[in-house]
Amino acid sequence: MKKVIAVVLSVCMIISLLSVSAFAKETTWDDVTKNEYPFVFVHGMGGWGAYEDNAPMPYWGGMNFEGLKMSVGDTNIVDVLNSKGVEVYEASVGPFSSAWDRACELYAQLTGTVVDYGEAHSKAHNHDRYGYSYEGKALMGENWDLETPINIMGHSFGGPTVRLFASLMYYGDEAEVAATGENTSPLFTGGHDVIHSVSTFSSPNDGTPIADFLVDLKLIALIAFAGNLLGCLFGDEVMMWHLRFGHFGLTAKENEEKASFNIGNIVNFYNSNDNCGYDMTIDGAKKLNEKIQVVPTAYYYSYTAIATEENIVGMQKLTTPSLFSFSSLVLSAYEGKTIDGVEMTKEWAISDGIVPYASAKCPMKDIDKAKVYSDAIAAGEEIETGRWYMMDPLMDFQHASYMGTVGWPVSVEDFYVNFINTVNSR
Repeated sequence: MKKVIAVVLSVCMIISLLSVSAFAKETTWDDVTKNEYPFVFVHGMGGWGAYEDNAPMPYWGGMNFEGLKMSVGDTNIVDVLNSKGVEVYEASVGPFSSAWDRACELYAQLTGTVVDYGEAHSKAHNHDRYGYSYEGKALMGENWDLETPINIMGHSFGGPTVRLFASLMYYGDEAEVAATGENTSPLFTGGHDVIHSVSTFSSPNDGTPIADFLVDLKLIALIAFAGNLLGCLFGDEVMMWHLRFGHFGLTAKENEEKASFNIGNIVNFYNSNDNCGYDMTIDGAKKLNEKIQVVPTAYYYSYTAIATEENIVGMQKLTTPSLFSFSSLVLSAYEGKTIDGVEMTKEWAISDGIVPYASAKCPMKDIDKAKVYSDAIAAGEEIETGRWYMMDPLMDFQHASYMGTVGWPVSVEDFYVNFINTVNSR
């Protein structure tokens, strides 16, 4: 009987491999559907976008990891999609900034305005209200009219960024309206029903213990110190990034060449909790989610990746060694523990190397209403706005796979063509 079962499983696996291979060969960029509404891609922590002139490679499609070896590819997914009639733009928000600050920068880039972080928020976190100007250099070429719907997608920490952005556009923020009245940025007044879809790619929607681990190691203090030191030497543009720390006084502000070294600014940045490190902790994500609501008229899709398997001692390790080998083991070490009131179940140990599967599925606060996309399609259900649809996890994918390293069993073309077509189908 065991031999019969083994033969049957082998045949099924071969058929599955053949079908996947056939799918990969048949799907090309030419199969993508032209979109009615523009797509705006938002990078994760440490990422970069269209405003970075010195980036050595594209964020979307430029990286390729082969085991422990990193090589640089030449596929720019944004350029390819645009050449096929899909209107795609890539934002360049603060690589180490908080979801709030990044959402404000995204708004300014889309509308071609000066970044307004909000009076109430800025006072609470002791930094300048206004940041860099994008006047005359709007992300989409022309200032967004706040009427044309857009699709927004975020990879990694870009997920919480676009979720917050969508929520602010629709609901606004009462504290900001109370603080500035008629002088409130339209981002905080709400009433803008312009988000067609929100998609997250391996995003820490409920945080990740990796962030707690790094915050405990005072990494945020190191980022603030390094940012200020680099700001003194180079201004705001460093290597592939504009660090966008001017409002904290760590890097050069608008029309300044360089910053001044200031221990007080470094300490303030660290203590303010207004940074990506804190927002990705379990507690930080919980507080961030208190501000974020699902937009009832927008479609929500979450894409997840699983790149770990259980080893002989019961811990989760990456199926293919990479830069995330250590972090995957760190996540597994938290299994069974409670962090800030959240129990780290097995789904928190299973990961793409850095973001737990449990966190990437969708925010826990919205899980009761969420559905598995493939189940809904199989049941013939209409995909509805105002609820999360969780895509089947991408097996053997790591956190960087969305940046162009997507390989077996799905190619870059397969993944992005199907993503765009899914969003465009409704």
